[in-house]
Amino acid sequence: MTEQTVYIDIRHGKIIDLDADEQGNFIAYTDKKKVVTNYENLLIDLELHFPIIRRLNNDYFLIADCRTQNILNGHILNFNGQLIKSFLVGDGVQDIIIHQDKIIATYFDEGVFGSVGPNKDGLAIFNFLGEQLFGVNSRKGHLVISDCYCICKHGTNRVLFYAYSDLNLSELNLDTLKIDTFETPRDFLGASALTSTTDKIIFHSSYNAKNSLFSWDRNKKEVIEFGQYSANLRGIKNGKFLAFGDNAYTIIDMSE
Repeated sequence: MTEQTVYIDIRHGKIIDLDADEQGNFIAYTDKKKVVTNYENLLIDLELHFPIIRRLNNDYFLIADCRTQNILNGHILNFNGQLIKSFLVGDGVQDIIIHQDKIIATYFDEGVFGSVGPNKDGLAIFNFLGEQLFGVNSRKGHLVISDCYCICKHGTNRVLFYAYSDLNLSELNLDTLKIDTFETPRDFLGASALTSTTDKIIFHSSYNAKNSLFSWDRNKKEVIEFGQYSANLRGIKNGKFLAFGDNAYTIIDMSE
């Protein structure tokens, strides 16, 4: 396990949310309503209570409010700070990842059991116009996800997600929208973050071991508890986790 920490000049504020990749590109939203990247420092005139920010591509980014009362809470902007589009992401957003020109949002139980919207799907996919393309619970015709605990990119066209109520790992192909679900060991029951390598799935935290790291080799059907990490983690890709604080972020590489 290796760590790389990057400190950011955020001009006397503190980071509220941040997205970063393994190439060192980042985008952060601060308590001063500033969007800070490697190259930009923008003031954003949006009322956000629980913001989450993600880079879409080199031209646009997404900022969303995790809670809403059926008010449009997803906002696509360019890096001049111009609002391009607002749309309903839904209430109770747990996480958002951007993969293969798609916005994938997951939701916790208050969203799934809350007001009508994409949140009822547990996991919803949107295009960069804010149009919903897919929802897990809608596709299945019944409640599959009541609380999506964590998600990560997996390969070039898939995501992995770990969701209550069955707490099994699922793989979603973004091209075919096919879902495969795998019987999952109980060793890391309730994990709050995951990432994947070529042959292993790495989970962080569990109901009974809040700081533990677990490696699951699906081929060997083996789980190893191999370390501790105290910060909240978010899986990105290729065996890496992301953590951030008031003025810095850390990439934790589990593949080394």
